[in-house]
Parts: sequence; C-alpha cells; structure tokens
Amino acid sequence: MLAMRTAASLLFPFGLSLSLALAGCGGGETPDPKDPSSEGTSGKPQPQAEQGPDAALLGEITQLNQLLSAIDKSDSGRPKALDRLGELLAELSKNHRDRALAADPNVASLPPPAEPKAPEGESEAPAKAGPVLPPRNAAAVKRLKPDAQKLIQKADMYAAEAIKAHKKLIADHPDYKDMDKVLFRLGGLYVAYGQGAAARPIYFELIEKHPKSPLVPEAYWNFAEFFFNAEDHENAYKLYARIVEYTPSERTSVAGYRLAISLHKLSRLDESWKALEGAASAARIHGPAGTVDEIYRDAPKLAATRKPLSAKDAAAFFVRLAESNEDVIKQELNRLAQILEDEGRPLEATEVLHVMIDRYKAEKCAIQARAIEIATRSGNNAIRADEVNRSLRLGCKP
Repeated sequence: MLAMRTAASLLFPFGLSLSLALAGCGGGETPDPKDPSSEGTSGKPQPQAEQGPDAALLGEITQLNQLLSAIDKSDSGRPKALDRLGELLAELSKNHRDRALAADPNVASLPPPAEPKAPEGESEAPAKAGPVLPPRNAAAVKRLKPDAQKLIQKADMYAAEAIKAHKKLIADHPDYKDMDKVLFRLGGLYVAYGQGAAARPIYFELIEKHPKSPLVPEAYWNFAEFFFNAEDHENAYKLYARIVEYTPSERTSVAGYRLAISLHKLSRLDESWKALEGAASAARIHGPAGTVDEIYRDAPKLAATRKPLSAKDAAAFFVRLAESNEDVIKQELNRLAQILEDEGRPLEATEVLHVMIDRYKAEKCAIQARAIEIATRSGNNAIRADEVNRSLRLGCKP
C-alpha cells in the first residue's frame, strides 16, 4: 500500500484522469451511445487514443483510471483523484456540447429530457444510486446535423460518467475538504442537462452544509437561471431574491434585474419596480454597465403594464430609477408615451406627456404638439379636442 500511495503522490503533480471505463464508479446507465472508437475487440470501453483537441484531458483520464484501479477506498489520495476525474469528465462534456452547438445551432433548442419521478417517500440524497441521466428524445436528436448528433451524444455520455464519479466521491468520502466544489459541479451537470429536480437536492445540500462557501450564491444563480429560462418565474424570483441579499457585486446587480423581470411576469408590479431600482443602483456602482442599459430599456415596458396607468407614479418611478438624471428621465417618459400609443392607449399616452410638460416647462409647446398628434392619430375627437384646448391654455399654437 505504501508503494501505491507513493505512486499516487508521483502521479498527481503531472495530471490525473480516467478513461470512461471508470473502475468502481457506476451508479446507473450511461445514455446511449457507446463511442465505437473507444471499444476494443472485447466490446468493453478502452482508453481512447490521446489525439485531437482533448488529448491532454484524455491522457489524464487514462492515468487516473490506472491509479484508481490500483488503490483502495482508504487511500488518502482517492478523494482527490475522484474529484479531478469528475472535473475532467465535466469539462469533456462541455467541450463536446459546445462543438455540437457550433456544428448545428439547433442544439440550443433541444428539448430537455423528461425528468424521472422519484418513488414516493424516497430520499433525494445526492449519493443515492439510480439512473444517472434519462435519454434525450431520439426524434429531436435525429433532426440535428449528423456531426452535431455524434457530438451531443458524446457530451451526454461524458456527463453521465462525470455524474457517476461525483456521486461515488460524495458516497465514499462525505467529509472531503472540497465537497462544496463537488456539489456545485454536480448540480451544474444536472442543470446543463435540463434536470432541475435532480439538481435541487444537490444545491440544497451545498447551501445547508456549506453556508459560508463562496459558491452558495453561484448555486442560487445557476438554479435561478434554470427556472428563468424555463419561464418558471415563481421559483426563479425566490432564488434571485436570495442572491441580492449578498454583498453587492456584478452578480447581485444582474440578479436584481432578473428578479424584477420575474416579478413583473407574475404581475407583482410594485415589487418589480422596487427590485429594478435596486438593481440599477447596484449596477451603476458595481457593473456590468450593460445591465444599466437593459434596465433603462425595459423600465418603460414594465411601467406600461399597469392598467390604468398613473402617469405621476410612473414619472416618480423613473426619477428614482435614474437618480434624478434628467436626460434619462425624459428618455424614459418619451418611450413610455410611445409604448402606450402603440398599445392603443392614447389617453394614457397624453397624460404622460402632460407630466413631462410640468417637468420641462421650457419645452411645453413641443411636447403639447406631440400630444395633439397622438390624439389625432387615435381618431378620438374628444381626446383631440381636449388636447387642442390644453394647448391654447398653455399659450401654444395648436
């Protein structure tokens, strides 16, 4: 055993990895397909030739396979070897998924595999044995270009093997010092494959058992993004709300923006406005700069969803949002008026312009002329008459 541990200490500095024939790391069926190039005459997976863009990764995989086959569970180097194995297999999966997307952009729209239902009363503990990943919809995969089909199948195969390695590490070495990283990576593998139900207990364990890990807000983010992209805004907003509680950063700024959008989708407008204001304030200080632009772009659309609209409330919202930057406030009010007109709400559009007149008195006649144009285009003679009379009261030429 001393010789084996010495061998392990020599192998670690020079790279570690395992072939897909992972000794002792089973735990479910790998999604079809087997890579013909990795099988020998016996039909069993063999170490792949170290060539191509993943040669270095495959070389480490082969070394790790040999190492893990030679040591037992008590060896001090085993958890680190399993950790590295899972990391490399996850990287291989991502590489192949990225190449599949490059070969055929339709890979991005592949429907996620149906999530298997756990038997009633069964624990969701991440180390539990069972199927690793459910198969994809075969018909959907066949609609991809041939090269993309092969690449996404390999990506899924590597993902399944990565999950096996992670689950083996969690089961055999629960006190491993970097377990927060292992759980985070495992949750990410499930999310990337569209398996939110499988990722949930993994991220929950990370958050509960490693609350001080810097990966906790990232775990919230990954899962929030999963729900957001699936248009499950009820779950998404709860997770984004947890992220914005952390020290302000680029991540919390973007999370605040997504929180506002999710609340807006749920028709919780007042909460959405508050979240958007907080996100804008954080983004101006911590970035990213593009988020401020996105917030300003979306704010008038969000404000327009209130029916009937209070123009004064909307203006007050923009004042807070832009922190009294008059150029931005004017821009937002102008866009809001345009959105309302486009939606067939001319009366509310003109009310927004009236608020603008009160705020920008030097431009009152130009703004009022626009109000008359909106009223005229609406075909509503009553609204047009009111705007003409208002113009006269303001001392402007109708």
